[in-house]
Amino acid sequence: MIMDKRYLALILVLFCGSGSLAAQVYSPGVFSKGQVDTRDLVALAQGIYAQAGAVTPRQKAEAIWRFFLTDGRFVAPGFWYHIAGWAYEEPGGEVLDPLKLLNSYGFGLCYHIAPLLEAVWEAGGFEDARVWFLTGHTVAEVYYDGAYHYYDSDMLGYTCVGAGDPKRLPVASVRQIEQDGNVLLGKLKSPTQADTSAVDYPWYPADLREAAMGGLAQLFTSAEDNWVFPYTRYTQGHSMDFVLRPGERLTRYFSAEAENLFYLPFKFDGKTWQEFPEEVERYQIHTKDGPKSQKDNRRWSTGRLEYIPVLWDRKGYYPAFKPGLNENLRLPDLNGGSLFLSRQLPGKPARAVFEMQSAYVIIDAAISLNVSLESTAQSLLIDLSTDGGKSWDTAGVLNGPHRGRWQVVPRVIAESKHGVLTAVSGKYGYLVRVNMLGPGSLEAIRVKDIAITSRFQLNPRVLPELSGGRNELFYRPGPQWQRRSIPVMLDRVAQFALRIVNARYVAEQGQGLLLPVGGQRAEVVFELSAPDGSEISGFDASCRFLDIRDGLAPDKFTAEVRKTELKLEAPISGSVAWSLSPTGGYKTLWQYEPNLHWKDGEAIDRTLRWPEVGRQVRALPAGTKRAYVRYQLEGMALDNLSLAVLSPAERSSSSGLEITHVWTTGGQQKSHVERIQKPWMENSYIVDTGPIDMLSNQAVIFYCPATARVTRNTGTK
Repeated sequence: MIMDKRYLALILVLFCGSGSLAAQVYSPGVFSKGQVDTRDLVALAQGIYAQAGAVTPRQKAEAIWRFFLTDGRFVAPGFWYHIAGWAYEEPGGEVLDPLKLLNSYGFGLCYHIAPLLEAVWEAGGFEDARVWFLTGHTVAEVYYDGAYHYYDSDMLGYTCVGAGDPKRLPVASVRQIEQDGNVLLGKLKSPTQADTSAVDYPWYPADLREAAMGGLAQLFTSAEDNWVFPYTRYTQGHSMDFVLRPGERLTRYFSAEAENLFYLPFKFDGKTWQEFPEEVERYQIHTKDGPKSQKDNRRWSTGRLEYIPVLWDRKGYYPAFKPGLNENLRLPDLNGGSLFLSRQLPGKPARAVFEMQSAYVIIDAAISLNVSLESTAQSLLIDLSTDGGKSWDTAGVLNGPHRGRWQVVPRVIAESKHGVLTAVSGKYGYLVRVNMLGPGSLEAIRVKDIAITSRFQLNPRVLPELSGGRNELFYRPGPQWQRRSIPVMLDRVAQFALRIVNARYVAEQGQGLLLPVGGQRAEVVFELSAPDGSEISGFDASCRFLDIRDGLAPDKFTAEVRKTELKLEAPISGSVAWSLSPTGGYKTLWQYEPNLHWKDGEAIDRTLRWPEVGRQVRALPAGTKRAYVRYQLEGMALDNLSLAVLSPAERSSSSGLEITHVWTTGGQQKSHVERIQKPWMENSYIVDTGPIDMLSNQAVIFYCPATARVTRNTGTK
């Protein structure tokens, strides 16, 4: 293939998914027999019902409650456990997104688990569920049989109204316990003993042990500071969708790679960064121990996302490249598989940009390159962006002359006794930009063998465990599209929005809100498109609207309530709409309804009107390259805004998918490699670990080969 070098001086951006999408693998997943799928809330709820044999609404509500009980003694696999201070991400604060809580964490306090219960109940087909803040405890209710019913996975109990068999009596609501504390206390035989014929097991075991049922009842009966969330409480901006590109490997371990490797949350109070977990010596809670259960051996685990970009192939195509909009010039070397400076506009470095996205919360990252710099006038600079390229943070600078391997890590923002906060910690994606600076010829600056690694945290109870003998595994692909999150930083909203009218950003103790100006209607419009300008098939738009007329606002540090000095003028309205044009034709996706409708007919005057809004559009006209999302608010505030865009999959060919299961037995490591030739289709396979009683699961690895060659399964080795 003959190509004029003048046309090789391309303006390129190396975004994930650019170029040949055909060889990518979209959201692969593998599950053991009977295992629930935590990637999707509907699938999760149905899996819980199937495990429990739940058919009636009461059975289904209870099955979800039992699945999330925090003490591993009461339910297998002990999916959730109780620990404070570790499910927190800036700038949103305490994590309330159900998919993050399920897959990256698997632990938290009452104000995490209550919204999670609400989310799974609603995904499981219940007409409604809601969350209550009791000033000291957060609980959830689900609506069925014409009434609300309170179940508490955090305190491990529910209670019934009346006397008799608790399996036949109606489950009490929060309002019923508010009005009569004996709904709880009437089940006691003594301060530390319940009437086992009147309650279902377990029934608030920790409170019983501490003779604290009176205190629990008082949380309810001191009703003046009980607040209900009449709108959705859980956030909805995250997705477990991801893409494996050729040369990309996803390894999920069943335990942490090292005892001191975990995501350490830091909080920002508007002035300084500090560790968020707090030590409690009385209960031997030490930050150095990481987010482990205080009751048993349940822990966190970690993983790696490793990407070695395919810069070229022998036919002269560039699967990792796509023309971009920058003026930066660089050239793929067809002979050496490297990237080097061809020529340079005055004052303009040659640049290549790589995108890394993770479905799991990122701990840290590293970038490794093989670099050749011939003179002292040449240098290489690596910088990172976590806001879609709106700003860049320098990770490292290498000055010539230099030949050999060079590795850089993200800049440390804050350092504490137990760890560091880097530029990518607590994020779900970032861009890596390689800048080649200085005078150059075709041999002057050369970059090759680029490897980018992200380490992340995950809940090991989402992984498919092998046991001794024959194991049936099920491969299930996720949605066949590429989903890219579009970060929006409210404190710099003008950098992200296409249009802003009458809106301003205000911060209180590090907690930021977008507000309308001067009692007028505010409007913020965003343009959504793929980074490489390709077609888009849909988008996601989410945020939280805040009606703070009562002087109360959410506290990101506690997920509870704080007082605010902000005053907003009536009237009150809010909406989300979209269009294919920035100037008109908007279709409403959501509109604030201040007049509440109570399903059980019982109006409550203590309301926290902070609707979490999440909307999806999945059927854009063919050929669409841009869509526009408009947020309008009047007399309300807005925060936690997130956007994502979907690009359709292409599949004229595929490099397939390799799934590797790794385990140890008798001190020896063993593995099974399964090759999926059509990774967009469901499949099943057998892993036979042999006639053994005990084994230790080590890892599950997904790998998208860099070539289009697919070979046969090699089986266990």
